[in-house]
This record gives sequence, structure tokens and C-alpha cells, in this order.
Amino acid sequence: MDNLKEREVFCIAIIPARYDSTRLPGKPLIDINGKPMIQRVWENISKSKILHTVYIATDDKRVEQVCKSFGANVVMTPKNLLSGTDRIAYVVRTLDLLDDIIVNIQGDEPLVNSKLIDDMIINFSTSLCEVGTIIKKIDSVEDLENPNCVKVTIKNDYTALYFSRSPIPYVRDTDKSQWLKGQTFWKHIGIYAYRSHALERFTQLPQTDLELSENLEQLRLMQNDDKYYCFPTKDQIIGVDTQEDLERVREIIKFRTKTMT
Repeated sequence: MDNLKEREVFCIAIIPARYDSTRLPGKPLIDINGKPMIQRVWENISKSKILHTVYIATDDKRVEQVCKSFGANVVMTPKNLLSGTDRIAYVVRTLDLLDDIIVNIQGDEPLVNSKLIDDMIINFSTSLCEVGTIIKKIDSVEDLENPNCVKVTIKNDYTALYFSRSPIPYVRDTDKSQWLKGQTFWKHIGIYAYRSHALERFTQLPQTDLELSENLEQLRLMQNDDKYYCFPTKDQIIGVDTQEDLERVREIIKFRTKTMT
């Protein structure tokens, strides 16, 4: 593996862990097979061979206490920050971090592994893009039609054209049940690697009309001409947004634990 540490490219990860959640209150602390969800995310990412440090950013003392109990570096952030990226930027400014690449890993992604993060960073670091992220092929009509499954269209060089909650592209004159047979659709995984100047730029820019319309923060930089590099994966990744997601993740981790013993 290309070692960015040897090339003096400094990378850190920050995991935003907001306590409040409409559908799953106290989400970071929800138990997943004996461990709180935030611990599983932190443990997975801490195995990285590239990241120098992993921080958890939270707005709640209960989350802070639990995270400190398993040895994580924790930074308290204000509750009124608008997005996870604003929370990341707050940590960078508060700790005066000077790292070249800052990775934003969602606290509700307990299936994301360190190798995927490392591979994404390596490929992104050699690109001319301001932000790197992860994508996965959509293989079900259910995901295609689900507005919570964010879609992205890409260029031939794997830079993003547009992100949307709607199915993109629109396949004309074809029944939607047949769209996946003739066109590749990509799901966006909400993990980002920011170059430090792009992260700071994000916080200084006003929200854009596209960002507000789609409720997708990545459109802020995109609408202001910044480029996103999209790294494809085949890994099974499930963001925990609902009780159904939670049960699926518990079953997957239970199965993986059994096969490893």
C-alpha cells in the first residue's frame, strides 16, 4: 500500500456524533451486539494505516463520557452547528489542526472499514479534486426510488457531475423497473476527504439554492466549482438511519463475528 505518512501527507479523521436524532434518539450510543455504535465506528477507523489521529466530535456530554471510556479523543462542539461538516471544521479550528487531508466519517456507519478509507484517501490524494468521497453501484429499484439513498452521476474520470435524492440520470421512454438493466446508477456514501482549504471554504460559503432544495450539503462546494473525486466500492455499507437499518447491521455483524470464530 502507498504510505502517505512516508510522503509527509498528514491525514486525520473526525467522526461527528450528534446525540439528537428524530428517528433514533441517542443514536451514537445505541447498542450493536455489545458495543455502542460510535465505538464500532471508531474501532474500525482506528485500524487505518494512513490516518495519524482519529477524533470524535460530539455535542452531548453522555456521548463524550462513553467515548472517553473506550479511549477515544473527543472534542465537544456547539449544538447549533448546521451540519456534520461544520462540526468537523469547528474541531479543526479549535485544535488548530494543520493536516493536509481531513476525513469526515459519519458516526452512523458501523460497517465502514479502515482499508476502504485508506484506499479512498490514496486515490483522492493523487487527484486534482478538492474533496474525495465513496460511491457504490445501486442494485435495487427500492434504493433507486428511496430519497434517503443519495444518487450521484459521474464523469469518465470518476469526478462527480451532480448529487441528488432523485434517480439520476432519468431514463427516457423506459419503465423504471427496467432502468437498472440498461444504465449504471451510483449511490453516494456520505464519507468525505477534504483538502484543508476546501473544508475552510465550505464554512465560509453561504448555503446554495441547490443545497437547500436537495438538502445535500455537498452541493455547496460543487455549485461553487469545487470537484469531487468518487471512489467506487463493492463493500456492504449501511448507514443507520432507521430501526430497520439497525437490525440489518446487527445481523451482519453477528454473522461476521460467527464466521471469524
